[in-house]
Amino acid sequence: MSLFCKIQDRAIPLVSVGTSTFIGAGQFGKNARDYRKKFLNNPDAILEILEACYQVGGRGIEVIPAGKIPEAIKTFSETQDDFVVTGSTFPGPDPLIDDLVDLNAQIIFVHASVSDQKNERLTRLLDEVSSRGVIPGIAVHNPVSTLNYVFENLPKIKTFLIPFNAKGIFMGNQKEVETLVDSHLDCSFMGMKTLGAGKIDPKTAYSYIAEHNICCA
Repeated sequence: MSLFCKIQDRAIPLVSVGTSTFIGAGQFGKNARDYRKKFLNNPDAILEILEACYQVGGRGIEVIPAGKIPEAIKTFSETQDDFVVTGSTFPGPDPLIDDLVDLNAQIIFVHASVSDQKNERLTRLLDEVSSRGVIPGIAVHNPVSTLNYVFENLPKIKTFLIPFNAKGIFMGNQKEVETLVDSHLDCSFMGMKTLGAGKIDPKTAYSYIAEHNICCA
């Protein structure tokens, strides 16, 4: 069984490590600060997670270039030549696209904090990513509204990073998101928050994804 899917002729891992734990994202509640302290500036701790994921078939990371995460990725990539990076722009004034290109990111998603605004900055960042020879994608936190906007106004964009999990956590209207995903077979959807910030066991999570038009997570 292959550990990769194809997105625009590029091999993308079926399973990738996310970045939310490393940066201590808010969805982890009271644990967020502890996670941030443990991982963000500790490449050795990050490497332990990358190695554990790799051993069970995870061949990539979806990264926001923050702290020592890029350093850990570079170290790990030196020893595993089939390790694939996808990434999201940094949610600040400088999107750090150059940092992601330096990591050989195969897809760069515009961060959801920008995408959900649905304004000219989204278009500008997509063009900047495309100009680097990287697949441009859109990450969303508000999937129904933003996906509908992109389908209507940016039809050339076919790659998305969306919250998608069995309990509908972070998805908004779960049924409507499922319908949008499953009715756009010409698009590639990468799932995020598939474990619902640790609230869903992996077997349930991936069984749910397999029922829908989600190519990887």
